Amino acid sequence: MSPRPFVPGLTSAFVVVLLLVAVVAVASWLRVQQLQNDVQALTEEYVEKVDRVHRMRSLVRERMLRASLVISAEDPTLQDRYNREFRELAERFLDARAGAEMLARTPRDATLLAELRELTATGAPILSELVDIALAGGRNEALAILYADAMPVQEEVLDQMEAILRAFERDNEEAVTAMARRHEQAQQVTLVATALTVLIMLLMWIRVRRRIWRDHDALRQELEGRQHVEARLRETQAGLEAAVARRTAALQETTERLEEAQRIAGAGYWDWDIRGQRMNWSSHVYELFGLDPKTESAGFEAYMRAIHPEDRTRVRRATNEALDRETFYRVDHRVVRPDGGVRHVRVEGEIDCDAEGRAVQVLGMVRDITRDKASEERLWHQAHHDSLTGLPNRSLLQEHLQQALRRTQRSGTGLALVVCDLDGFKPINDRLGHDAGDVMLVTVARRLRDGVRDSDVVARVGGDEFVLLLENVRDPEAVTGIGLKLIERFEDPVEVNREAVRVGLSMGAAFYPGDGDDAEALLQSADRAMYLAKEEGGSRIVLYQESPDATRRETDLELRRRGALGCGLEDPSAGD
Repeated sequence: MSPRPFVPGLTSAFVVVLLLVAVVAVASWLRVQQLQNDVQALTEEYVEKVDRVHRMRSLVRERMLRASLVISAEDPTLQDRYNREFRELAERFLDARAGAEMLARTPRDATLLAELRELTATGAPILSELVDIALAGGRNEALAILYADAMPVQEEVLDQMEAILRAFERDNEEAVTAMARRHEQAQQVTLVATALTVLIMLLMWIRVRRRIWRDHDALRQELEGRQHVEARLRETQAGLEAAVARRTAALQETTERLEEAQRIAGAGYWDWDIRGQRMNWSSHVYELFGLDPKTESAGFEAYMRAIHPEDRTRVRRATNEALDRETFYRVDHRVVRPDGGVRHVRVEGEIDCDAEGRAVQVLGMVRDITRDKASEERLWHQAHHDSLTGLPNRSLLQEHLQQALRRTQRSGTGLALVVCDLDGFKPINDRLGHDAGDVMLVTVARRLRDGVRDSDVVARVGGDEFVLLLENVRDPEAVTGIGLKLIERFEDPVEVNREAVRVGLSMGAAFYPGDGDDAEALLQSADRAMYLAKEEGGSRIVLYQESPDATRRETDLELRRRGALGCGLEDPSAGD
């Protein structure tokens, strides 16, 4: 059984009471606001009037003071400054008087201000005249005019200003009194309306109270029935909640396992709604990019901002191509984290298309491959560099040489290949051991690297054989100079196992394209020139010339001093 609804008459009366209360409240609030605005406007106007008059009074006194200073000053410069200030004060007084005249609201105020205008019109010429007389040198005459004429007029002006202030004060008091009367009338109307509203509300309360008592029993019976139904519903809900809790726990466990697997694998998933322009990232994607999900929202532009600037164009092009071709999407690139760290990632995505073949959604995964990249780079470095000296090996030298030849062919510049072999290295290795030989090879590599430009390539291609690749070289004399400087470097001994030992340097140089038009030919030509340097005693550089009738230019520099054993070891008695 449900309680009976309110009768239409009771409902209508209740609505009328509410409307009446609202009208009274709004009318009272508007009246109060209007009164506040009127009081504020009246106060501001009164303050502005008084301020104008006080400003005029201050300017009159200041002007009289400047006139006195013009008369009393003996320095012409001071007299001129006081005169300028006297003229400026006159203009400011006229502005203040005009503002006060605009604020006059009654004929009495207008009459007083008109009288003030007449008084100032009388006094202003007197002051101007005595200032002119003082500037012309008539100080005594100016003083006489000041005391006899100007000061009495000033007193009359100040008295007139006092009268204007009193008139403004009376106007303000009259306006406040009238406003108070209006406020009292409004209060009386509000009180009558409030009393009427209270009476109506009292009648309504009596009717509602009677209706409440009539419907109380019916409502209590209905509540008892509903409590019985709710008890049964709670039992059913408890069973459902338990089932949902079990399934939620299982789902949570599965999700945590999946997230843990993703964390271990360094991967995260993402999905991109192309039509809705929405992208969602898993927590591992945020973690991989170094972003905070609370401050950063997932999106394609946020993803592009995280990409290394050098990779953005390539990634955007690969994404567009995949969307156009409706293919599986995969691209490797770098990510710059907010802390400056750089990570290598692999982004993979599978594109879903609608019935018309247009891409609508991409589901994908991001995986951290920084360690894989580091391992690849380490393996590549080990495969292309000498493990002892860290210099490029023969394989990497071939790549550098091929690239240098292509650059030289495009630019038309020169290229030189220099094969270097050590003189006296084998006796050192045999006598002092392989460890000593390794120390010597590392020292040789460092001296060769320091003796050429940063852009040049120094490679180790054999046991004690090195190769120099010099680009942008045409002049054989320049290569000869480089070789001589390197040979001079090898004059300094190397301390190995507390013994000072030396090695010499035999060098053979070949030029592109004169001595060979490909990498193999250049290496063979430079190698022949090196062997010729060996045959002629070592410690020299020989330039190879392919033409049989060409003159072979050779440079012999006997820098290496052989020891008593003739194997490059320093003779301990040489210094005696």
